Amino acid sequence: VAPGPYVPAGGAVEWIYTVANIGNVDLTSITVLDDQLGVLSCPRDNLREGKDMTCSIGGLAEPGQYANVVTATATADPGGGPVIVVDTDHRHYFGSQPGIGIQKYTNGLDADEAPGAYVPVGEAVAWTYVVTNSGNVALTGVQVVDDAQGQASCPRTTLAPGATMTCSLGAVAAAGQHANLATVTGTPPVGAIVTATDPGHYFGAVLALSFEKQTNGLPADAPPGPLVPEGGALAWTYQITSQSNVTLALAVVDSQEAVDCESTTLVAGDSISCSAQGVATAGPYANTGIVTATPPGGLAPLVLSDTSHYYGSAPGIRLEKHTNGQDADTAPGPYIPLGANVHWTYHVTNTGNVTLTEVAVTDDMGVEVDCIQAILAPSASMTCEAHGTALIGQYENVGQATGRPPVGEVVNDSDPSHYFGSKPGITLEKLTNELDADTP
Repeated sequence: VAPGPYVPAGGAVEWIYTVANIGNVDLTSITVLDDQLGVLSCPRDNLREGKDMTCSIGGLAEPGQYANVVTATATADPGGGPVIVVDTDHRHYFGSQPGIGIQKYTNGLDADEAPGAYVPVGEAVAWTYVVTNSGNVALTGVQVVDDAQGQASCPRTTLAPGATMTCSLGAVAAAGQHANLATVTGTPPVGAIVTATDPGHYFGAVLALSFEKQTNGLPADAPPGPLVPEGGALAWTYQITSQSNVTLALAVVDSQEAVDCESTTLVAGDSISCSAQGVATAGPYANTGIVTATPPGGLAPLVLSDTSHYYGSAPGIRLEKHTNGQDADTAPGPYIPLGANVHWTYHVTNTGNVTLTEVAVTDDMGVEVDCIQAILAPSASMTCEAHGTALIGQYENVGQATGRPPVGEVVNDSDPSHYFGSKPGITLEKLTNELDADTP
């Protein structure tokens, strides 16, 4: 009955048949015929009663289940004339053609070639091994061994023809390029152990990046940052340095400015610079640079940001000059008796957004002006004073206030003032009959 013996496909098969005369008369014209292979080789074609002989035939095993039927015929003459006697025998073998296959995946990728799957260092690497019995016989003792990771975990060790199972192994990614080879083995009923291999690769990605943004050469991470004159030139630089071991695709943007980069690709361990330009506006200013660095292999991008500041210096000063309490910008101004005291006041205000130092007030007529301080904070004011003696007639003098901002040019403002030096007088001439009769 099937399956009979297992014979390696292509291996030698020998069939041996014993033909025996079990009757009580001699047999002649004996023929032994295999329905698949033809006539067998027998040592003779007759047998006396009770005798036997051995016939044989050989061939090469075909794959799969094989059956053949042998028929022995002979002629007997029991006395009443020739009689044909016949007997048959069934035989089977199974042509064993074992085979095994393996397909290895690294984090779900068929990573036969380097670099294979990209995996961040320290994260899990999962190998799966799909094992298939590609032959026509069951395999036992099936196991998968990885040359770098050891024996994989498989759900069973026996695999029927055409059956598939999935084995697995896991590890933690180490830095750099890695290759390992999986080998599957299985034992068929006869013949040598069958084996198959499949390589796998992964690249342990170190993902690290530094990003430094500067304003006019200064980091300026905290406000106020550098002082820049309003309308002055601004230069932002964005320095990106890779501590990764993979090439990164870069995109650099700024929350306020247009950025120009020398490259959009950053190779491992290298640096690139980007830049932006602008013109300073008054007051505090902040903008944020954002770099997005995308590694290969579908890994999540690195996103870094850096904020930089500057302060737009818009200095200003205002002078309001009064003469004897009057805002005498135009002549004649107040009338002051000749020789009387003149009191000038100079009201100085910091109208800018930065502190002014070296604040001073002068007068074009050489009047000595006295101020209580030389520093004015934004919006602060002070009153300076000067004194003099009224001169005769129309008088004008111009006060000038100056102050030095932290950056940029000295600022100034002027204001004129007037007074009229009054010397009143009157004369009387009396005539008598049109004669000046002052004396008798």
